[in-house]
Amino acid sequence: MKNLLVYHFKTHLKSYKLLLPFLIYLIYLFAAYGIMPFSIVSSFSESAGVLFFIMAYVGFSYAELENPVTEQLVLLRVNNDTLYYLSRLTVLLIIGVVMSLLGLLYPLILNSVNNDHLFTRSLQFDDVAIGFFLHYLMAFLGAMTGSFFHPRIIKNRKMAVLLLFFVAVMGISKGALADYFPPTRFVAWVFPPIFDILASFTGQEFFVIPAMALPVTLAIVYGLVLMIGQIKLLKRAKF
Repeated sequence: MKNLLVYHFKTHLKSYKLLLPFLIYLIYLFAAYGIMPFSIVSSFSESAGVLFFIMAYVGFSYAELENPVTEQLVLLRVNNDTLYYLSRLTVLLIIGVVMSLLGLLYPLILNSVNNDHLFTRSLQFDDVAIGFFLHYLMAFLGAMTGSFFHPRIIKNRKMAVLLLFFVAVMGISKGALADYFPPTRFVAWVFPPIFDILASFTGQEFFVIPAMALPVTLAIVYGLVLMIGQIKLLKRAKF
């Protein structure tokens, strides 16, 4: 696994495709925290929501980067399809950790520089811990959603881009759409539970764990289904 992770990281870093989402997220953080003070819950929730879209792009571009010939050669060498595909997704999870730390460390450092005046109340350990978990959960969902639209799963790449965009937008807007057109509630479960998670923090001054329990569970299950489903589909799809 270690050698596969090193291989995937080298391949990804050489492509420079990770630079753009990193810069976009950094620019967002710079702009979002430009005027203070902020509510801790709402600012962390918004940052995590943006990270979902960033990581969806990272997952999609990473799948695009894979060379079929090279992949076949590595698979022959490893002789374990599941390990190979799992290592690819693990790389995305590690990138998600880095991006989540960026989303959390930036406001923490800025808050320290501004003598704890960045937020409307004092920052607590629970805020930091739950804030990181929230960012990483969104990064996990985004990465699994984006990587699911793999070239071997959806061969028409224009269609794949449109579908990913549609799924991502529906994930964050399905609640508002359901209020406007109730019948959509019956198919809303197909889309990532981004709205469900963010809605649990609406109007909250503190992170309330009981309110998070159901949407977080749904998010973890959804992400794992995408992960396992992707691996199974790639093992079935022929080159």
